[in-house]
Amino acid sequence: MQLLLDSADEKQVKFWAGQGVIDGVTTNPSVLRRDGVINPMEALASLASLVSPGVLHAEVTEASGHELVRQGIELAALAANVAVKVPILTPDGEPCLGEISELSRAGVVVNTTACLSFGQVALAAKAGAKYLSILVGRIDDEGGDGAAVIRDVRNWLDDWGFDAKIIAASVRGPADVRRSMAAGAHCVTVPPPVLAKLVDHKYSRHTVGEFLADARATQQA
Repeated sequence: MQLLLDSADEKQVKFWAGQGVIDGVTTNPSVLRRDGVINPMEALASLASLVSPGVLHAEVTEASGHELVRQGIELAALAANVAVKVPILTPDGEPCLGEISELSRAGVVVNTTACLSFGQVALAAKAGAKYLSILVGRIDDEGGDGAAVIRDVRNWLDDWGFDAKIIAASVRGPADVRRSMAAGAHCVTVPPPVLAKLVDHKYSRHTVGEFLADARATQQA
């Protein structure tokens, strides 16, 4: 199971890479904007180098068609460890399966994103995507069960021998991470604040404080 950091903040990437727990980084236009990126291509190239040999997931900003494919190839050329994120649909509901298929045939590693249903994920895998991003939190927001979608997709991939990997995305907190892992996600992408919560616990802090206080008391005796 891979843990991916959902961030374009190089300080956060360096910190969590130094902890030895992340296997790559995911970004999208909203993450780049949130983290104050001004020159996206330059920032993505830097992140790809920083996270290597892990994978950097970088998203297209064209909605569809030849321009999307051209941009996807341009993103893939930034570094050998770049996966290109392509949404499953346009804002008008047109499928991007043709673009996913064309990029895959061109040797680009495609991560199909914005998936919220079993059907979307299955079609993306059929089109050649190597990563399948299921937005767990957004499924739950609409009254669905994101973990159940992950479980069904994982069973289907295994039954039919697809080598595509499920990425559990849009997690809201540690409970979403746990449910996604238990449901069979190959990867979970986690924002820095959620990753910090995964390792923290007030009673762990209290326990360690007791240990250190007793150690000091013993040394002074």
